[in-house]
Amino acid sequence: MSRPSFPGGATSPASSPNDPRPSDDAADDSAMAYYESDWDERNSEATHAAALAKSKALHDAVREKAVGTLQIEMLRLETERLRLQRIQTAERVRLETERAMEAVRIREEENKAKLIPKPPPRVPTPPPPKQPVQQPTPPTTTPAPANPQAGESAQATSQAPTPNLFQPSQKQAPQVAVPPNSQQPTIPLQTPASNPLQAPSQHQHGSQQQNHVPQPTQAPSTLSTPKPEPSSSQPDMGKQTAAQHQRQKTLHPSVDLYVDIHKRLKMLRALIRKYGEQIPQFKKATGDMRRAITRSVGQLTEGRDTNKDQIRTIRAQLDASLQMTVPPQLKEDLLYTPALLMTTTPVPSREDNVPHNGDTMPALTIYLLNILAKASISQLCSEAGANPNAAEPIGFVLVSIFATPRYCFRGAPLIDILMAKFRVLCPVLFGLRGNDKTEEGRARLGWKKDANGNWISEQEHNDRMTGLGAGFASISLRDFSKSSMRNPWPAINYWYALASISCTPPGETSSTQFVVLKALIDNYTNLFVRFFGDMGVRALHVVLEDFPRKAPQGNVAASSLQVLAAKLRRDTGLLLAAG
Repeated sequence: MSRPSFPGGATSPASSPNDPRPSDDAADDSAMAYYESDWDERNSEATHAAALAKSKALHDAVREKAVGTLQIEMLRLETERLRLQRIQTAERVRLETERAMEAVRIREEENKAKLIPKPPPRVPTPPPPKQPVQQPTPPTTTPAPANPQAGESAQATSQAPTPNLFQPSQKQAPQVAVPPNSQQPTIPLQTPASNPLQAPSQHQHGSQQQNHVPQPTQAPSTLSTPKPEPSSSQPDMGKQTAAQHQRQKTLHPSVDLYVDIHKRLKMLRALIRKYGEQIPQFKKATGDMRRAITRSVGQLTEGRDTNKDQIRTIRAQLDASLQMTVPPQLKEDLLYTPALLMTTTPVPSREDNVPHNGDTMPALTIYLLNILAKASISQLCSEAGANPNAAEPIGFVLVSIFATPRYCFRGAPLIDILMAKFRVLCPVLFGLRGNDKTEEGRARLGWKKDANGNWISEQEHNDRMTGLGAGFASISLRDFSKSSMRNPWPAINYWYALASISCTPPGETSSTQFVVLKALIDNYTNLFVRFFGDMGVRALHVVLEDFPRKAPQGNVAASSLQVLAAKLRRDTGLLLAAG
């Protein structure tokens, strides 16, 4: 009887040593040799320990295989993550490159718009045609009348002196003496046209020739004024008057007053200089104040709270001018009437403790405010033309100084001192127009001349207009809703400047207008829309979309406005819709 094997074991005939076939169960037989050797030891502790060891080895092998599979899967996932990260990085780099290239393209277009071609040599503007002066027709010679008294009367009439037509006489014109028995008809007094240079009408000459009575040259009278015959060579004066009235609507109401204020400021500077020559101490003090203010304006920089020292210095000079003691003999002379430097005279305030509520204030304070305005305008022309952002601190300082109550007159800011300089240097802001290809047009547009009396280059002119436009916007768009001080130059003046420029007819536009408009809008779009809302967006559409179409074909300055509109759409998403 053969001994049974353990479960899982197999009984096979013993293989002979000469059997060439390999035994598949050789390993099992060798492993189970111990168990088959002794049947009685099948339930022993050693047998169970061996079985557990084999099971543990099997489980360890399975676990190692699972761990290896998990590591391979984690490696695959990490590889996939890195691949996706590389794709995202490449896409981000591509988008950044495209944005950078687009920014370079727009900057190149802006640079092309700034590089305005040099204008052709200026042609002197011909003088205006002089109105032809028509000489009065000499009296017609008539035969001697039969009545001797009538002949004497006619001879006396022909020898009467002729009054000067350029100086209307206040005396009554001499009357023609006609005897009662004369057969000649009575000639009533005739009144020439209101223009003393206008010749008598041909109808009067015809009647004189028919009656054969010489008429004396009579002084202008207000009894009757016949209308002159319109000449075919002269334009229709009625149409010209209507066109001039239409153009006058677009002008700032104080456009002429600012010119007078600018002249009075020059006279004030001459007055301070005159008293400085008489009193050396006064000259030294005013010179130190002037230099301190000019130096502080030149030190203004961009950034929040970076100009406190400069503002403190400017206020210190103005306060010193208010408290300066002057010699008794000049005390009355150094008081000035600020109403002469304002477009509207404010009434005295009824509130208590209002500074300068009378009729005068120290002339030195007004002089220093003028120096501040002059230095700021010079800084805008030199720095803000190349970097429009430099206008922001200048505008902030100007508004804060002119809004200070102790520098006001009857509670009203003396901002007209500053606006008079804007009116002279940048008349476009106040509605004035002109042709930048002619002498008179350039003078009306504020084109500057160099030391030799020649016009500066177009690029220099555009830089000046850019700085002044940016400065005007920086002064106008100031929020005083949280301030107790009075806004010296409200935002409505900014709207008026945009309207006066954009309402220009197509035939009267100039490159200066487009340059100033770009400076007014660039960097100030958000503030403008914050003040005026949807109406501001509509105004931007008119200025940036409609107005450039009025320019001649190929105008580089007008195309810069269209580039600015594209830049606003790209950077802010502002849609300048027509409706």
